[in-house]
Parts: sequence; structure tokens; C-alpha cells
Amino acid sequence: MRPIFIILALFLLSSCASHIYGIPEDQWATLSADEREQTIEHHHEMELLREQRRIEQAKIAAEQEKQQRLEMEYRQAQADQIYSGERGIRGDLLRVTIRGGELRINGKHRPYSPVSFRIADGEQKTITFTHPNKHHYQTDVVIEYFDGVLIFDYDRRYNYEYRYELVYEPEWRRGKHYRNISLHKRSHSQARNIEIIIDAVALPRR
Repeated sequence: MRPIFIILALFLLSSCASHIYGIPEDQWATLSADEREQTIEHHHEMELLREQRRIEQAKIAAEQEKQQRLEMEYRQAQADQIYSGERGIRGDLLRVTIRGGELRINGKHRPYSPVSFRIADGEQKTITFTHPNKHHYQTDVVIEYFDGVLIFDYDRRYNYEYRYELVYEPEWRRGKHYRNISLHKRSHSQARNIEIIIDAVALPRR
């Protein structure tokens, strides 16, 4: 086991040593003038490539963000038409009630006051859940309804891995209860035994 500790110690020392143009200072001292010039040139080329890569990645991220924003604006415009009765069919507008159980609020699992809200197909909402007694204890949960799928705890950062999905059912027209819903411990809400009630409400008359 001793050689392993020696190798580890040498690695830590080398990682902590000062560098000149990307190489350890002690190695720099052994280079000739031509080798130093080549090292400096290579270092600048690598720095330029890294900067170009950073700029390209920033452009790609900005374009993706723009496309996502435009998509959400388009979907919200369609949702507004559903609210007004200009478009949509039964099932495109829901009344959602969430109650019971616990959510992770201010670092601990706590009860919360029930919430009820409407959400249209294509819409994404951030719902604030508040502790029934300590009103400054709150947590925000993103909820989305798109193409007949209601998503509780929608979070792009985790590639949707820990979200909870409910797919449209004809029973929603009469109201349906989903009980004892719990999410993964790595989800944002870390919901425990919550209840979600979904009612597909009638659309406004055209």
C-alpha cells in the first residue's frame, strides 16, 4: 500500500506546484529558449481555442434559451385562448387541487396549506406552497400541463428524472383523486403522501 501513498503524495504536490504557461515551474527551468518559445506559442493557441469554444458554447446556450422562451410564449398564447374560450376541447382546462402529506420546506418535511388553481394545456405555472402556521416558510413547485400530461415538480436541471406525471383520463371530467403520491428524495419538492385532485372543467362558451 505504501507505493500508492507515495504516488498520491507526488500527485498532490504536483497539482499544488506553481505553473508557467501550463507546465510545472521546475520543468520550465529545464527548457531551452526554443522549447520555451514553443511552449508559450502552444499555450496561447490552447487559450485561444478554449476561448473560442467558450464563445460557441455561450452562443448555443443563448440560442437554446431563446427557442425555449419563444416556445413558452407561443404555448402561453394558446393557453390564454383556452381560458377565453377561443379554442380547445374538454380536458384542455383543468382545476387542480393539491393537499395533504408533506413537502420539503425550509430544509425539512413540513405540512402545507392546500392549494387550488386552474391550468390550461400548454401552460407552465410556479405554485407557491406555504406552511399553515409559519407563513414565511414557503417553497415553489413548477407544474406543467402539456399535450394531456400533467407534470408535478417539473425541473429541467434533472432532465425530468424526478418529476411526477399524470396522463389524461376520461375520469378527469368527473374529477379524480390521486392519493399517497411521493417523489424521489432528490426531487425539488420531495413530496410525501400528497393528494392531487384533477377536474377537467368546462370551457367558457364561445
